[in-house]
Amino acid sequence: MRLLERWFDVYGRYLARNPWPFIIVPLVITSISTYGFLFFHSQDDIWDSYAPIDGHSRIEEKAIERFEFASGSHHYRMQVLATRKDDEDMLQMPVLDELLAAHRIVNENVTAISSYNESRVEKQYGEMCGVYCKQSNAAVIALLQTFVENRGHSSALKMTYPNAEALNTKVYLGYSLGAITFDAASPPHVLEARLIILHYMVDMSLPGGRGLAEDFERKLRILFDKLTEISPVLRFQLLSRQREIEEQRAITLTSLPFLGMTIGVLTVFMLCTLIDFPLYKSQHLESIFGVLSPGMALWTATGFLWWAGYPFSNILTIVPFLTVTIGIDDAFLILAGWRHSTKGASLEQRMGESVGISGASVTVTSVTDVLCFAIGFFSNMPVVRLFCVYTTLALFIDFFYQMTFFTAVLSIIVKRQLAIDEKRAERNTDPETSSLERWTAKLKESSSSLFALFPRSSTNSDAGSDDGKEPKGHLESFVEWVHGGWAKTFVVIGFFIHIGISSWLATKVNTAFDMENLYLKDSPLTEISRRMQDHVLGEAFTVNFAVHPMPDFSNATIRDRFEEMLTRLETIPLYSMPNTPMESTNCWTRDFTAAIAFWGDDESFWTPEELLKNFREYEQDEKYITIGNDTSGHEIITGFFFTITYKNFTSFLEVEDMMEIRRSILSEYSDDFIIFSHHPFEKVPTESAASAPSNFMQTAVSAIILMSVLVLLFVMDLEAIVSVVVSIVSICLGTVSYLHVWGVHLDAVALISTLMSIGFSVDYSAHVCYHYFAHASEELKEHEKEANKFSGSERVQRSKLRLLYTLQGVGWPVLQSGMSTLIGMVPLIFVRAYVVAVFWKTVILVGILGMAHALLLLPVIFVLTDDVKSLFNW
Repeated sequence: MRLLERWFDVYGRYLARNPWPFIIVPLVITSISTYGFLFFHSQDDIWDSYAPIDGHSRIEEKAIERFEFASGSHHYRMQVLATRKDDEDMLQMPVLDELLAAHRIVNENVTAISSYNESRVEKQYGEMCGVYCKQSNAAVIALLQTFVENRGHSSALKMTYPNAEALNTKVYLGYSLGAITFDAASPPHVLEARLIILHYMVDMSLPGGRGLAEDFERKLRILFDKLTEISPVLRFQLLSRQREIEEQRAITLTSLPFLGMTIGVLTVFMLCTLIDFPLYKSQHLESIFGVLSPGMALWTATGFLWWAGYPFSNILTIVPFLTVTIGIDDAFLILAGWRHSTKGASLEQRMGESVGISGASVTVTSVTDVLCFAIGFFSNMPVVRLFCVYTTLALFIDFFYQMTFFTAVLSIIVKRQLAIDEKRAERNTDPETSSLERWTAKLKESSSSLFALFPRSSTNSDAGSDDGKEPKGHLESFVEWVHGGWAKTFVVIGFFIHIGISSWLATKVNTAFDMENLYLKDSPLTEISRRMQDHVLGEAFTVNFAVHPMPDFSNATIRDRFEEMLTRLETIPLYSMPNTPMESTNCWTRDFTAAIAFWGDDESFWTPEELLKNFREYEQDEKYITIGNDTSGHEIITGFFFTITYKNFTSFLEVEDMMEIRRSILSEYSDDFIIFSHHPFEKVPTESAASAPSNFMQTAVSAIILMSVLVLLFVMDLEAIVSVVVSIVSICLGTVSYLHVWGVHLDAVALISTLMSIGFSVDYSAHVCYHYFAHASEELKEHEKEANKFSGSERVQRSKLRLLYTLQGVGWPVLQSGMSTLIGMVPLIFVRAYVVAVFWKTVILVGILGMAHALLLLPVIFVLTDDVKSLFNW
């Protein structure tokens, strides 16, 4: 018996004598943790939790914040997508009239109410739109009406996209029009637009600003839902940050009821698989506590983390399912340890043996699971870190509760069973006197019995056959088959086919991501998000460029360099506006240059002291600049921003390509200008997806190395390390590859799945390897004479007996664990959400691959290893 097993043997004996402290302490800890539920708060902002912590987009976003019209950082934005119910052209006068009427209802009749310093705050939209009041929806609609009325009749009006022109003034329509059809004879000119976007902004710096925004949005939803219902033509759909958060939470609210179903299904499964005869020996009561224990661990971990200030997020919805399934796996092992303990021995001895047998195995897998998820602490994704914090603590506490609370409860329950055994022995009662028990005895003897596959003990078997050899059951036959040449050939060829297919599929894996993946499939936001994504990627990907501090434009060389950079940025291949790239750019320096050139003004107009005065004199739009004072107290321009609109993206992978090109261009001019460029979709999902491959490699490699070290520490056998590493690599490679076929891409959610796949893959393989290398070898020494039940040389017989003891010890618990995990995922299939689907798809794949590797591939590896040793006389 190894040191760890000896320690657990002593612990089990002590626990059998004193069970109640091990029950009371976990209950007290769980009760104390309940206080943490008072500190519950959530973080469902996808724009922060899914963005890499060290991502360059975070820096760019911060640099843009100084420009309100570029960032909207001090205002709360609501967008209303207006389309026709027949999805036809919106640029029709009756449609625009109805749209304008709808906006006027908002502007004149919707009042937002809030409170500030215990006083009531009440405002209409015109009083809370802040600096955006001048950029009103009414002005855009009126402009569109003018275009429609004068289409083709006025040279002063040009309906081009993204910048239209009215009386020699540019009007940017990229934020307002979508689903564009261009005039074939003149491509920049708009022929149709099937989407018009209304923007509503609430100044959050107002007294009670947050409450005003919430109340205004609530009333907007009611209003536009009603308008959609009564309008024969128009359909309105509201998109906002708050609505995104609500739809994120809807995933949790939809999934949690299925947790109860999962617990019920798993409880029934445990009751069915833990039946024994006589029935009083069935481990039914133990199975209930086997489910209760991980539930307590989950409750405790959640309470303490909320107490410590950690938020809840929708991605944590899968943590309860994960904790319960892993906790039940541990319970199966502990219960199997009791069944394999010496029959007829005292309670203290049997608890020592059962905890010694199972405790070491549970410890190995628990430590590997906990440390595997702990690797996620070093991820640069906040959502991955948060998930791993919750999962790591929950699994650690689950291990603690299983080895204390559940094991102590087990000792009390089995004490009653032992008392019944003693009474029956005292009465000399034949255990098979009843008709039911006679029938069950025959059932146990039948080769078709469920328990015949993995018999509980070969040491307590009935009398053998006349030749001294016990009749072979299914398990012995399986061991014989594994040692046969055809079996080894079949398994090895199947393994290499699996590796080949997985490797080929791995080359097809990509990091594509759609925003709609973050919501329920039937969520109204799914259609809105898809429509908005198509519009932004395909037509109006407007990038803001922040320049700060102000360059020395009094230097003509600097101005030329700036224009050269601007030209390169607006002509990025594939994604720039064809034929007229300058039409996609809004930069005041060009308009200002044209104005002073027209009037023949000199270079002094560019000096810092004169620039702001001339800027205002030529009626440039001050929303593009920031103003400060120089050392003399004079007002000067301290920085500015400009925009370039790109198009023709089909996915965020192409956005990533353009983003890298753009940043490369900016870096070439970094000696002359400090410029940051940003688009919200570059933070999430573009940069989060871009970091996924490096995160995946770092996580996978670190986990495999860590698992190898842990196996070495616990098993102290090089063959075990090789076996486990082969299993981990094979299962993880297969999981990632087959998930791709199943419609899952390599994103932040899939990165969490990678951690799960590594953790689960270790569980199955570690149980088999630990028992084979650490425990079965000791049993072989004790029962070496039984090897003659198998055919072959003495060495082959020993190999077969060693594998037999391994499968007898952990084969059925591993199969129970795998089957319970697969069954536990069935309810989640009905939750139509990508983040949940990734979870159950991963668990199902890992469960199937894990059981196949643990119960089929590893036995063949063990046999082949013995063959090699025999060949070289090692």
